Amino acid sequence: MSSGVAKILVGRLLPGAQEVGEGANRPVRGIAATSSGEIAVIAKRIKDREIAVEVICAVVGRAAGLPIPEPVLLLDNTNVWYYGSVDVRHPNLSHYVSSNDSSIMDELERWPALLPAACFDELIANPDRHDGNLLYDGQGFFLIDHGMCIPLGMSANDKSEDYHLNRLLDLQIGICRNELSIQRAANHSREWVELSAKTSVTHAEEHASEGLSLEIQQQLVSFLKGRVAMLGDLLHERIKPEKQRSLGFND
Repeated sequence: MSSGVAKILVGRLLPGAQEVGEGANRPVRGIAATSSGEIAVIAKRIKDREIAVEVICAVVGRAAGLPIPEPVLLLDNTNVWYYGSVDVRHPNLSHYVSSNDSSIMDELERWPALLPAACFDELIANPDRHDGNLLYDGQGFFLIDHGMCIPLGMSANDKSEDYHLNRLLDLQIGICRNELSIQRAANHSREWVELSAKTSVTHAEEHASEGLSLEIQQQLVSFLKGRVAMLGDLLHERIKPEKQRSLGFND
């Protein structure tokens, strides 16, 4: 995806934005003026570290080809920074996924990017991929809201679930029908790490963003570099625990 490697847009959130959705952050939908022209955005005022996490995760995920709305750093009329993203409602009418909707969950199970998205969530130690941070537009899914990822205090090599849950990976494992499909999922997760994750983390390291603390960015990238180095083994162990490895398929 060429959009995954573009420079982060920086702009001005214009007056008139309206609150949308729910949650403590009270996101707003509005118009932003950028060097690329005026665009529709979803923006939220959050803490500096959370903005940096959102930006870094978006850069990594988009560089890996995942469907994450384009990030935008925004200043309001009082020069306060907001994290924004291009509103995927335009031109698509997207809505939050509901785990109670069996038809959408069936679509999620068949989603070609399910395993890559699960691997991404493992890389960024997503604390909980839930109904409120998956969008569905009738054709595909979008991953949003990553500000709570890379939890503060978590070490890159932490294998526990004390800091995060990987619901997409649990879903992927649950739809594996036999030992062969489990092994394939484990092998494909390693391929994703080698072909996508490592280069995406390197890209994030090389593209510092204005408006963000350089120190915080370096801390986040340091975590991701340490995590991606052991991510293949971590994913393999989660998908195919050692006690299950009785056959040596290589598909």
